[in-house]
Amino acid sequence: MFSNLVRSTVFPIYDRRQGLAFSRYQRRLDGLEFAPLQTIEQVQWERLHLVLQHAVTHIPYYRDLISGKGVTLDDIRTPDDLAKLPVLSKTDLQQHAAALLAEDPQRRGAKSNATGGSTGTPVQFYQDNSYWDWAKAAQRFTESWWGIRAGDRTAAIWGCDRDLALRTWKERCHQGLQQLRMCNAFALTEDKLEEFAVMLAGWKPRFVIGYASALEVFARFLLARPHLHIRPHAVKSTAEILTARQREIIQTAFQAPIYNFYGSREVNNMAAECPEHSGLHVNSLCRYIEVVDDKGNPVRAGVPGRILVTDLTNFVMPFIRYETGDIGVWSDKACACGRAFPLLAEILGRKSDFIVAPSGKIIHGEFFTHLFYDIPEVANFQVNQGSLSQLRVDIVLRPGAAAVSLANLRQRIENALGAGMTCQIEIVQQLERTASGKHRFTMSSVPVQWHFERDRENLMRSGA
Repeated sequence: MFSNLVRSTVFPIYDRRQGLAFSRYQRRLDGLEFAPLQTIEQVQWERLHLVLQHAVTHIPYYRDLISGKGVTLDDIRTPDDLAKLPVLSKTDLQQHAAALLAEDPQRRGAKSNATGGSTGTPVQFYQDNSYWDWAKAAQRFTESWWGIRAGDRTAAIWGCDRDLALRTWKERCHQGLQQLRMCNAFALTEDKLEEFAVMLAGWKPRFVIGYASALEVFARFLLARPHLHIRPHAVKSTAEILTARQREIIQTAFQAPIYNFYGSREVNNMAAECPEHSGLHVNSLCRYIEVVDDKGNPVRAGVPGRILVTDLTNFVMPFIRYETGDIGVWSDKACACGRAFPLLAEILGRKSDFIVAPSGKIIHGEFFTHLFYDIPEVANFQVNQGSLSQLRVDIVLRPGAAAVSLANLRQRIENALGAGMTCQIEIVQQLERTASGKHRFTMSSVPVQWHFERDRENLMRSGA
């Protein structure tokens, strides 16, 4: 009843405060939900050219770079032509931030944002009012697929100290009116988790969101306490790769479907699952996604490639062909849900999530996930490859767990990775996390030499 009251009184006021643009964007998205692919592609291409025209006119970095390459917008006629434009890397963002900013940032309502990534080195960038209005509209649009409406009670199992600590009293009040309750799953003691779980069991949230690893932590906590019933309508996993094992654990704990959501701090709302769970639909009206090879050329469906994104909504600092650092795969199937937005079959992980064997074989991080399935004493793990011949595995044991045969585990890993690899295994009390609080199962400083037409078959996924 209170949710309905909030939805009918608070949110109309909130929406009006967002301005006419927000409501217009939301209607635009709703109107194209089941549009044919040709219509979606036409709208997307028009918006892409609008961003490109703005970039060469108002962004010094792109104006100089594109003209220096002798490329004009008339040369960009097909998706394949985008390869004529340079890829924007995080290093470019760090080194050329001032030149990437529009010449009239204040007029566009520039708001600063930052990401630390896996290195912890802050990268600052700016997003304008258009970006945030489209982001809010796209979020509501996607969540409506899952039966979630504005004002539904929402529990956020979050793992970012920065986001929680920096909330102002106005933001806390705003979250209260939005019926959003949050906890930092990485900073809670068992008593705090118990307190939060008991509160949620009584409050009965309709929606639960969080990092995949944070959701798994909370799900395991609930499974060990069957008297605590938290039964949302939907669960949203974001910010990390959602493994099949995590999906199973989280859905079992909450007795609700979990939806994989793909986005980043630099460019959010990139793709999301629908109830068919047949892949992630690209947010084509706000983002232009490419999956490319090492030369920046498109790869065919079913072949892994680097994910590049062009933001179609941010004009104060446009990201054009921005390298997300992730590896993805296109699907060539149409989704049974009836939405024609293109499908990413899966997000395989960050480029640094892959381990490279001395033979050149590429080992997907999920190999280690499968490996530890059969070792119940291990609560969590992290693999770090420092060189082509050295691998370190840190493991955290469950409380009261019996000793684990490290020699046997080491032998299994070295056998799987082949000759020339030395594996060091350590039992630790806790694992390293990134500056944003995310957990990385695998990290490697060894560059992956992708040979995209064959690496789909060469990816090793399950334990041997």
